[in-house]
Amino acid sequence: MTEYKFFPQQVVWEITYACNMRCLHCGTSAGVPRSDELTTDEALALIDELTGLGSEGITLSGGEPLLRKDWPVLAERIGANGVMLYLISNAMLIDEKIVDQFARLGFRNIGISFDGSKDIHNYIRQRNTSYDKCLHAMSLMTARGIRYEAVSQISKINLKDMDNIHADLISVGCPQWRVQMTTVTGRMEREMVMNLEEYETLVDKLIEFKKDDRMGIDVGENIGYYGCKGTELWDYGVFLGCRAGLRIAGICSNGDVKGCLSLQPEFVEGNIRERSFTEIWNDPTKFLYNRKFTKGTATGACHSCRYLPLCRGGCMTTSVSATGERANNPYCMWQIEQKRGEQAIEPDFIRELLERFQEPQPSTQK
Repeated sequence: MTEYKFFPQQVVWEITYACNMRCLHCGTSAGVPRSDELTTDEALALIDELTGLGSEGITLSGGEPLLRKDWPVLAERIGANGVMLYLISNAMLIDEKIVDQFARLGFRNIGISFDGSKDIHNYIRQRNTSYDKCLHAMSLMTARGIRYEAVSQISKINLKDMDNIHADLISVGCPQWRVQMTTVTGRMEREMVMNLEEYETLVDKLIEFKKDDRMGIDVGENIGYYGCKGTELWDYGVFLGCRAGLRIAGICSNGDVKGCLSLQPEFVEGNIRERSFTEIWNDPTKFLYNRKFTKGTATGACHSCRYLPLCRGGCMTTSVSATGERANNPYCMWQIEQKRGEQAIEPDFIRELLERFQEPQPSTQK
């Protein structure tokens, strides 16, 4: 682990701040496009630069990426460069023509934001037609064999609606459901974020759903970790922490660079109009929250946790949202279980990793 290489293996790129929704949980409060968004030429040059740095996957995000008129041009360049191509959309603009473009451009996966049964989803999305548009888009992609997954942000608003979401997704043939926990970023109000008891309910539901082989469950990086239920949720595997600034990069529509697009605005490391992405990425003074992560970085219960060398405090955005600190993350099943006096489930290979590494290691998780 001493020669771990930092490179932007996976990039999530907000190609526009424009959005045709005003979702209650939007992490960036997207709506009106920024006045200084990257031009087509700048965006194409950035794609070539990312390719040269070894990027293996680029996700077009927003806002709503389909509102940017040149999105097919950007997608075509990404594919032509041999980079895996992804997109996440709210589905309002997806019709047969758009699905044809998805097929032509060779997207590896399309994420469709879907957050509840009809009334709840439309309330969260603040658009009365959103629910029907989502189901229609997913039905179109199921029929065409386009690879896609539903993406849900779970909060107090829709936690009790998860059975209905699950049933709706199965009804349209959705192959995979990615579930994330909503944090206090952008428009999301703190009182709507789950408390720890509700968080455990979410974990229980996901464990239950993973036993149903009709649809795959993709657990977001801000849920679970070690202990008993956390270990079970991650299929008795290893969660190796936040990769922001290590193997993940986030790029805003105006060229701002962060380690992860979900991170709060204070974590912008530079702008590609002032310095190239390569210069920003290779700057030894940048992304220090992860590149120079040590036990001393962690505070609270994370500081003395047995699993810190592996999980590195979990999702950084969640921790900062909850406590204002890089690695003081109460949304961890092992913390909750320890307070009840439970004993962790610890497979031999996890124990061997813990014996090998006493200090947090850079993540090699893929």
